Formats: sequence, structure tokens, C-alpha cells
Amino acid sequence: MSSTNNQISNAQAIASSSVFGTSHLTLLKIVVEGTQIEHYLHFELRQSATEHHSFALILSHDSLGNAQNHQLEDAQKLLGKRILITFTYKNIPDSPSRDFVGVITEVGFTTQESSLGNIVITGKSPTILLDSAAHLQSFGGKQPVSLKTIADTIIKEGLDNGKYKSRVEPTYTGNISYACQYDETHYNFLARIAEAYGEQFFYDGKILHFGKLPTPEKPINLIVGREINHLSVFMKARHVKRNMCGYNSSTHEKLTTGSTQISHKSSLAKAAYELSEKTFQTPSLRIAPLKASTNKDVEAAQKSTSGSLSVNVFTTSGTTTVPFLYPGCLVEMDVRKPDSTESSYFTKLMIIEITHTTDALGNYIGNFKAIGADTGYLPTPAFEIPNAEDQTATVIENKDPQGRVQVSFDWQMNGNTSEWIRVMSPDAGSSEQVGKNRGFVAIPEKGDQVMVAFVHGHPDRPYVKGGLFHGKIGGGGGSDNNIKSLTSKSGHTVQLNDGGGITVKDKTGGNHVVIDGNNKITVTSSKTVHLTNNKASITLEDDEITIFADKITLAKSGGESSKIEIKGLDTTLFGKTEVKVQSDTKAQLNSKGTTDIIATAGLTTDATTTTMKSKAITAIQGAMVNIN
Repeated sequence: MSSTNNQISNAQAIASSSVFGTSHLTLLKIVVEGTQIEHYLHFELRQSATEHHSFALILSHDSLGNAQNHQLEDAQKLLGKRILITFTYKNIPDSPSRDFVGVITEVGFTTQESSLGNIVITGKSPTILLDSAAHLQSFGGKQPVSLKTIADTIIKEGLDNGKYKSRVEPTYTGNISYACQYDETHYNFLARIAEAYGEQFFYDGKILHFGKLPTPEKPINLIVGREINHLSVFMKARHVKRNMCGYNSSTHEKLTTGSTQISHKSSLAKAAYELSEKTFQTPSLRIAPLKASTNKDVEAAQKSTSGSLSVNVFTTSGTTTVPFLYPGCLVEMDVRKPDSTESSYFTKLMIIEITHTTDALGNYIGNFKAIGADTGYLPTPAFEIPNAEDQTATVIENKDPQGRVQVSFDWQMNGNTSEWIRVMSPDAGSSEQVGKNRGFVAIPEKGDQVMVAFVHGHPDRPYVKGGLFHGKIGGGGGSDNNIKSLTSKSGHTVQLNDGGGITVKDKTGGNHVVIDGNNKITVTSSKTVHLTNNKASITLEDDEITIFADKITLAKSGGESSKIEIKGLDTTLFGKTEVKVQSDTKAQLNSKGTTDIIATAGLTTDATTTTMKSKAITAIQGAMVNIN
């Protein structure tokens, strides 16, 4: 019954059909993809909010029409088929009813002594179709994605055949930058992200729910001593104070939230919860099991864990003759007063486990377990937390103002990538003088192969650990592994050669500095070498050397034998105002040819002794010659 009115009338029908002291016989209607099975010997169905449902149906050897034997000619055709089992009361007009939808996963044939044998049909809830094999895939990366989109996609990959129903209504409405199903089944991934983001994930027998709890049906009224034959009530002390934290690297912000309180309406559940808080005082702080971007993300994860733990502080179990209970249904339980047909209200419960058993005659017994209703939480389904191992990936994009990259893992298909992830560096930070990029900056190039690790081993939190050479691009460090080098994408290179020296060269290859490791430094340029301190400069260009400075000094560097020589085919000393040639001992001007001393204005020779000597003729000429 799918509509709210039908659900309400179903609860009313259960109440109206109850007769004190009488247990109605149960009738099963069994349909396998349109074909009804009329007769059965025994049926058992185990349902749980935290596990796959399972069932076992025993039929006589001829229940499928033709008599079956160990060849299973007809029975084998049932494998993988959808089975619909409807519980009703026998011979009750307008009987309440409840459906279970499952999938047949096994058929068998058994015999005992001289019997003709029985057909055994077993199966699971359709959730088993999501829990069959591990898988790798990602969501988000290039664009954020909603939790609803992720859950819808995962469920449709396993159940999108029109046979089974699902409902996805998450309470978490934020966008998720990146999420990864990492070497785990679809079911495990759904259970894991449901717990991480504060959602409920369970199968109620007809519908697979992901998100907030569905609108409840009208509670079924059960009376202890009438519909309930046996009842056990437990209050348990549990550690319910859980705290979580996270970190947002984009904003460099630690993420926290306050304490989480879970509301219990039942007086016994409320008392057990409050006593648990007082009993367990040890702090519990964990990393939030998701890639948190805000404090609200941490709050959702923390509240989810606290909520799923706190529902176990008060549990109720028992047996019932009502075959219409299922995981997630509500029960208002009354207790019959001693020696009276009257009853008093006990508590309101939510069923989390129920095992139905019935035989061919319709005798039924149900064993159930329930928690306090109205918390908005169910116990967490069993799941494993994957541990993401280091793995290779290829850089897809590196144009990011924060120096991050996007990578594509080897298993990612259809253009899927990670989100923007950080790159590990030997030294990274800032200082008072350097606001950004203090340390070692080397962002991988597009197409580079990198090794990716994961923060806390979480598959949603990758980062680049380093780069890798592969067989097509790796050259190694030479025969003796003497070469250590740093080379940019254009070809700029710094090379340290333990068998030689140090070489710094640019992308042209014609400009380089070589420190040869043997007391020699060579600076080479294909055209120009320019040294400057912004006030003076030395420029070497082609075959010319130009020195610009307000003052140029050539001075000896060492002892008495130090020499400074200026040689050239044509050497000119030029001073716009004055040229001085000075020596503490002797100044000599020699020429193998002719020596000309020319002064436009005047020429003065001043010395203690002046000697003018010529091997031939000495001529002194002038308009007037004065000798004094």
C-alpha cells in the first residue's frame, strides 16, 4: 500500500481485526515476475534496517507445476527474478497487508529418506544487487555535485531496471566538490556517505531510502499480552558524546562545531541518554569522515554519528502475531493491565529488525527489535572505511591562483578528474617579508605523471606527493649517477655534475655559466654579457667591451711584481676634462715609430731635471722660442 490513506487504513485494519485471545492465520501471496506460486510449506524472512534482508521459501517438489528433481529444470529459471510476497490475514475481508520485494539469488532441491523432495528458494533484498563487487569512480572534480545526484547515480547503476523502488531525499543540500567510491561496493559507498553527511540509508521491504526518514505511516497499536507474547526492554549506557573536526586548505581554516544533543521523546530513552552522558566522560575527538568545507559539514557528520549511536541506549525486543511490521514502521505499544482487558500506554517505538516465520497452515510468529521513535535516526548500516593508497595520476590542469592542480587517476574515465588539489613541497610557507610562495615552488606541468597520496587515507582528500619519470621520458643521472639537475619546461637548466662542475644554461643553449670544479668560472653568451649595478655597467657585445661609470680604477691586487697591461691594435685614452698618467717612480711613454704629443692650447713640461735627447737632430720650433 503506497498512498498515505492506504497506509493509515492499513494501521486501522490491523486494529479493527484484532480479537482478544485470537491469533489470525497468515496467508502469503507469492508472485515471481508475474507468475504466482500457489502452495508453499515454509517461509522465513529476516529484515533489518542495517543489513540486507534475506528470505527462505520451501516448496513441495511440484509447486512450480512440473515435479522437480535435482536437475532443477523449472526452478533454475527463477534465479535473479524479482519476487513479491504479500502478507495478509486468512479469511478476513479487507485484511491489512504488507509487501516484501526481493530478488532470488539461489535455488536448490533437497530430499530426505523416501520423500519426493522439496524446492528451496532463497534470496535477498534488492540491496544485494548494490553490494556484489567493488568499484572505482568519482563524482565532482571539474564541477561540484549534489549529494542527491551522487546517490541517484549510484542506485540507478544497480537498480535501474524498473523492478525495484528507491527514494532519495537528502537533508544535506550543499554542493560536494569531490567524492570518490574507492574500491568498494555501491552499497558500502552509499552507507558510508549516508553516515558522513547525516543521512538515513535503509530498505523497508519495498523501497530503498536514502536521506531523511520518510513520512511515517500511522503507528500500529500493539498490546503486550494480546499481539505481543513476549517483551524485553533494555536501557543501555553508551558513549554518546562525540566531537569531530576538519580543515579547509583553501581558506586555511580549522573546522569545528559545538556539542551535539540528540532529542529523545520516550521517557525511558531520554533517561538512558542522559545517564549515558553522565557515565562516559572521556573526550572523543575524531577527524570528520568527509571532505569538510565548512563548520556545518563537520556538524552534519558529528550529529550523524552521535544520532546513530544514541538510538541504542533504549531497545525493545519481543515476539508478535502481527505479520505487518517492517524496518522503519512505528509502533505504539500498550501494556495490558493485570486481570483486565484494559491496557495503558507504554511507549512509541520504531522497528529496526523483524524476522517473520510462517508455515503452510498460516501459523505465524514474528521476532522484532525496536528503538525509541522520533529521534530522526536509525542505527548505522554496516560498512567498511576504505584506505586510499598512494597511486599514479596525470596532471590535467595547473592554471590555479593557489598553485594547485587537477589530476586524472588511471582508473578515471570519460574525462573525470579530481578537484583542485595541493602539491607537496620540501618547503612551503610565508614570512613577514614574503606573503606568498616562500619556499620551493615547482608546480607540475600538464601531462606530467605524479604520485598522489591522501590526507588521513581518505579517498576524497588527494594531494600530489611528487612527480614520476616513466620509460619514455626518464634519462637518469648518467652512467655513474653523477648528474643532478633542475630543468624547466622551456629548457632552462641547472646541472650539478659530480664528475665535473656546475652548469647554468638557458633555453637557447648558447648562454651559460660553467664552474668547472677546478678553480675556473666561464661565462658565455651567444651575443651579449651585461653586468650592472644600475649606476655602472660593463657590456660585452660581439667583439666590443663597453664600460660605463663615473670613475674607473685599475689597481694592483698583490705584491711588487703585479702588473696591469692594456694592449690593443689601436688604444685610445680619452678624458673629456683631464687625462692623467701617474707613477710613484717612473712614467714611460714608448713608441717604436713616431710619438706625437699634441696640445691645442699649451704644453708644459715640469721636472727637477729635464733632458731632451735625440740620436739625430733636435729641433725646437715656435713663433717665438724662449730659453731661460
